[in-house]
Amino acid sequence: MRPFYVVDQEVKAEIKRKRGKMPRIIDVHCHPYTKEGWKSLGKFRMHLEKYLYKKAEVTPESVSEEMPTDEEWIRPYRELEVVCTPVAWDAGTTMTGDGAYAPDEIYQPNTNDYIASLRDRFPDVVVASWGSVDPWKGQQALAETERCIKELKLIGLKFQQCAQAFMVSDKRFYPLWDLCQSLGAPVQFHVGYTGMGSGAPGGLGVKLKYTMDIIPNVDDVAADFPKLKIIILHPAEGRDDDACLVCMHKGNVYRETSGMWPKYLPGNVPKMWYELNRRLQDKIMFGSEFNLFPLEGIIAQHLELEAKGEYRQGILEKLFYRNTINILGEELERVGVDLKEWEA
Repeated sequence: MRPFYVVDQEVKAEIKRKRGKMPRIIDVHCHPYTKEGWKSLGKFRMHLEKYLYKKAEVTPESVSEEMPTDEEWIRPYRELEVVCTPVAWDAGTTMTGDGAYAPDEIYQPNTNDYIASLRDRFPDVVVASWGSVDPWKGQQALAETERCIKELKLIGLKFQQCAQAFMVSDKRFYPLWDLCQSLGAPVQFHVGYTGMGSGAPGGLGVKLKYTMDIIPNVDDVAADFPKLKIIILHPAEGRDDDACLVCMHKGNVYRETSGMWPKYLPGNVPKMWYELNRRLQDKIMFGSEFNLFPLEGIIAQHLELEAKGEYRQGILEKLFYRNTINILGEELERVGVDLKEWEA
């Protein structure tokens, strides 16, 4: 029950011993669930506190009390020598309006200005940030996308289709992908199972269809926008084969590992695990899902798998930073990141 933003010092020492003088790890997917930031999940976070952490009584006040400040949220990254690219969150239509879910009085977005401020206040750790727009807001979403990239200098946009209740291949949202492509802004799409509403009656209204149909949804967008870099998030539990096939077939589709303890990858997503060591070894990046998971625990399990010979030689360094530089290096340089540390 140790707070995830308090690093286990024994695990930290072991990580440093195993990694030696390697460049810092790059975490491409994490969430600032801080004293205010956790409210971007609203009632879903309240449910997760009970479902994941087995707490008998949960109130908004108790959750806020246990969440870190911005400074505390940053601390594990500094201690563990990891840099990150956190994501914003905007699902206002479905979480407060007349969308898929009942109005959520707790919800408030993690705004693009806030996520940019993390980068500006903690540049040694937050090297870049991902914006978020509500796809149902039409022209307003397009204008905010342009502001994210041109004014706030965010690296790209992140979407959670179950939370936002939309299909990425719906032609109504094609102007959004066209704009991102023209701006050179990569996008992150959630794929496979989602923890939102997991275990609750009716899943709190969340529908898995929005992230389970990787083919044709993600595949269509990748085919229709070949210059748009698409990162499909998480191990895609339930659609393991499809996620690997799309990533292999489409040169503009990439993957990351957040949302599952590494030790479960071989059993839960065997196709991803197999290809991570083989054909997709250059297309998968490290993501932590911090602070829903402890950062040092995720890193330590990857290192344990390597020590057991589960990773082929050199694969883990590709996962930890080399692939990110090769895949997103141009975009990172566009937003002002000095890549010398990782290119040396």
